[in-house]
Amino acid sequence: MKRVLIPGIASLLLLAWGPPLLNPPDAAANSITFDAMVVEVKDGDTLIVLRNKTRLTVELPGIDAPELDQPYGPEAKRFAAKLVKGRVVTIETFQAGNPIYGAVRFSKSRILAYEMVKAGLAWATSMDKSSMFGETQAAAKKARLGLWVNSEDEEPVPPWEWRANKRFQ
Repeated sequence: MKRVLIPGIASLLLLAWGPPLLNPPDAAANSITFDAMVVEVKDGDTLIVLRNKTRLTVELPGIDAPELDQPYGPEAKRFAAKLVKGRVVTIETFQAGNPIYGAVRFSKSRILAYEMVKAGLAWATSMDKSSMFGETQAAAKKARLGLWVNSEDEEPVPPWEWRANKRFQ
């Protein structure tokens, strides 16, 4: 294959990113993966990260953690902070922007959202049988972990209902 030199900025871009793919797979074409330092845990499903001196908000997809003024909200925040605050994590997203909706991987590819549901400190937003979050939530509920500790007597109020009730008060 013969290489053609392209003057100016275009040649620098080709050096930085390589030649464009002609038919990239859909997921790969849209995915964005980067490392960032977790500088703050706002709640159980929202983080502030620092990337290239820029603060970004990251929201975990597939789960909803209790609000801070809701039972288990502070526990969810503390648990997430214990796992990722002050650490460099890998964020995988398919949508750019701020906030970023993306999986947060840490410590040998553990996924923060999965760990939150596994500990019983977040709801899976999809209970699809093929969803790892749905199965994990069922296991946490069966083991009566976190917010599921009293679920036989009283179901915990999901955060989306908690937020809706607060709007009407």
